[in-house]
Parts: sequence; C-alpha cells; structure tokens
Amino acid sequence: MLRERLDALADAGLELEEAQREAIELLRRAVGFERWCWPSTDPGSAVSTGGIAEFDLWPELPRIAELEEHGDITSRPALVLGRRQSVALSGATGGDLAQSRRWRECLRPYGVGDELMTVCRDRHGCWGSVELMRDSDEPPFDEADVELLHELAPTLGRLLRRSAPRSGGGAAPLPPATLILDGELRPTSWTPAFLAWGDLPPAVFEIGARVRAGEASPLPAVVRFRTPQGWAAIEGARLQGAGDGDIALTLRAATPDEIFDLLCMTYDLSRRERQLVALVLDGLATKQLAVALSISPHTVQDHLKSVFAKTGARTRGELRSRLAGPVPQYDR
Repeated sequence: MLRERLDALADAGLELEEAQREAIELLRRAVGFERWCWPSTDPGSAVSTGGIAEFDLWPELPRIAELEEHGDITSRPALVLGRRQSVALSGATGGDLAQSRRWRECLRPYGVGDELMTVCRDRHGCWGSVELMRDSDEPPFDEADVELLHELAPTLGRLLRRSAPRSGGGAAPLPPATLILDGELRPTSWTPAFLAWGDLPPAVFEIGARVRAGEASPLPAVVRFRTPQGWAAIEGARLQGAGDGDIALTLRAATPDEIFDLLCMTYDLSRRERQLVALVLDGLATKQLAVALSISPHTVQDHLKSVFAKTGARTRGELRSRLAGPVPQYDR
C-alpha cells in the first residue's frame, strides 16, 4: 500500500520539495521518527545538489557531510555501490552507537539516538538519500524498518528523478572560480569570482572528502547541479608542490555533454534513445537516422514516439530546447 501511494506521488507532477515533504509524511506514519534530512544528489556521483530537512543539526552539517562520505562505520558511497540500500546505525554497530564517529561527534550532542539511512537508487544512479532519526530515549530502528526502506528505495529514487529540475536554459552563467581547502577541509583561499557563488554547499565538503580519500573513494569527485543562472559543476583535485595536501575545487558552468547526460537520466531515456536523440539534435532526418542506427524508419518513429512521451516534447525543436542544445557525439 505504501509503495503504491509513493508511486502515485511520483506520477503527480509535483515540484521536488513538495513531493519530498508528502513522501516524508507517508514514511513517518509507517516508520516513526521526528528529525530527518533528505539531500538530493547527482545520480552519477551521489554528491549532494541540495536538499531539505527538519532537524537542529545545521551547525554540524559540513562535518556530517564529510563523515557520510568517508571515515565512519556507515557511508553513503557504501550504500550507493552495495547490494543493500538501507542501513540503521544500531544494526551496523551491533547496538553500540559509539562505534560511529558521526554519531559521537555530530548526533549524540543533539540527543539523536538511532539513524536510518537509505539511498534512493534506480537504474540510472543515486538521486538522494533519506536519513531518518529517532531521539536517544526512543527505541532503535528494527530490521523491519530497514527492510521496508530498502524495498522502497527504488520508488523513492523514481520520485526524486521525476521531480528533479529539468530546465536546461538560464541566464548568463556564473564565472569560473576556484576554492582551496586545507587538509582538514577548511576553506583557506579563493579567487574573487568565488564570492558570486554564494554560501558553501555541502557538496564542497563531500567532494573534498573524496579527494582526500584518494583511491579509497570509489565514486567520482564531481557534481552537477542547477543554479538560477543555469547548470553548473564542481570538481576537485589534490594540489601538489607548495600546497601539497590541499584540495582545489573548481566551480564552473556545466558542459553540454554533462547537461545532456544528466537530463537523459532524468527523462529515463534508454541507451538507444540517447543515441537517437543525439543524432536528431545533430539535424539528421528520419531516413538518415535509420541508416545511422541500422534500423528501419518505422522503428525510428517508434523510438521518437517514446522519447516525446518521456520528455513531453511535441516536436524536434522542443526536444532540443529540453535537452539544452549542444549534445555529445556518440559512436555511429
């Protein structure tokens, strides 16, 4: 019943935050919790792009984001890449929550007891992570709670994907900027253009933690996200030479390839549909598409019908607008 209601919510065409808040109320009635956090993530890297929460842990958010990436008994990357998509701290620690560095440093001082984390993953990637918290005087989450969220994870991923921002246009992009973090992920210097980017998002600390972890981090240190000015990206790398050990974060406009890839995932396009769309946006006519893809013109039309249904476009011109203009070149 709960899955069906979440499925209906995913199909309701709501804005992202409205869909998340309605889903949280359904989960609250099924599981029971007060505080919660629900970051959205880039499906290709599982780095946060934004999010909403009802908790009082805002001062700890940079440290929480860092420890969720690397250095704690549970982590988001482990759930993203693992077989299980949901884990409770009480289960992972055998009931000894103090084994969790994140709980000791960030959660316990605020009276948080157990935490249940679930990555919202579908076939395209991880679109976010639901993090539910119970107070220290409440019972921990049990195996039934963990299993329920594990089973709901793909549905929650679909809800996030279908509600995700899809607009590809925007005003003049923000200027490229560089931010330097020291070995403790503290900002130390930046280029003047960085000030135009506003407050530091959690993604900065997540990417910094991945770079610091080096080969121990299995996911890429990059994130694509939407700003009022258009699509942007942040990527990180370790400095060498005089700044050895420091981390450089580059903030820039997202490339057409990055935008196209992300929007194709958001619209749930298959690999074949991506190839077709790339060629359509190159200007190929139906007969040329058939030759390039070694399929019949009739099959081309079937694929186009599916693409139009998924994107809401009615013409090839609208399709170009929805997928942000220039696209990558695929092997023909």
